[in-house]
Amino acid sequence: MRDLESELPRQGPITSSSKLAIEHWNKTPLLISEEERYSTYPWLYEVAEFARHIGERVLEVGCGTGCDLLQFAKNGAYATGIDVTPEHVRLARQRMGQLADVREADATKLPFADGSFDYVYSHGVLHHIEDPRRVVDEIFRVLRAGGRFNVHVYALWSHFTLSRILKYGRNWKLWFENSRDPVHVDLYTGRVLRRLFKPAMITVQKYECRPAPFLAKVLGFFIVVKGQRP
Repeated sequence: MRDLESELPRQGPITSSSKLAIEHWNKTPLLISEEERYSTYPWLYEVAEFARHIGERVLEVGCGTGCDLLQFAKNGAYATGIDVTPEHVRLARQRMGQLADVREADATKLPFADGSFDYVYSHGVLHHIEDPRRVVDEIFRVLRAGGRFNVHVYALWSHFTLSRILKYGRNWKLWFENSRDPVHVDLYTGRVLRRLFKPAMITVQKYECRPAPFLAKVLGFFIVVKGQRP
């Protein structure tokens, strides 16, 4: 395997969205069991492609406490995860043991050499970053030629977004995550994502509509973007 230490973390000031994320999830880390996660999101296991990357170098951007990262490792991938929140990193390392490399790092400054990975996965992270273009550029940079990415973000047009607005009014964005501590949240459409991921050709699919699963393609809360490094 290629030495992932061959490029040191890029230096630069931490962004305001990163500061909010660190403050939020250091206080209330997202520590849940595998059973709870994949019963809550029954579509996720297949859509994330946990079992399809045996022997490949997989990077998870924003690995949280390591639940998804663990699935890649269990299924034979060489798994690496990064997260900006120290408490998430501590808990992910505790969960993973020797099964994966977990590092504290910012998604806009990935501490890896160009072309280090075959597959980059990220669930529920990009929409918390104020400069998503920098993240996409970093994903493209660390992917090998022909490498693939799989990124999940919150949808602007969804049942969940509408329910938050109707129930909580002007403070609706404070009710997206697991506490009322503020965190940066952007909502996406397919059109915006196609611009963001240019020049890559992507597929876009919606998931997660608990009141009416058959409407997920229209009103799903998560947009899943899949594509290949241009």
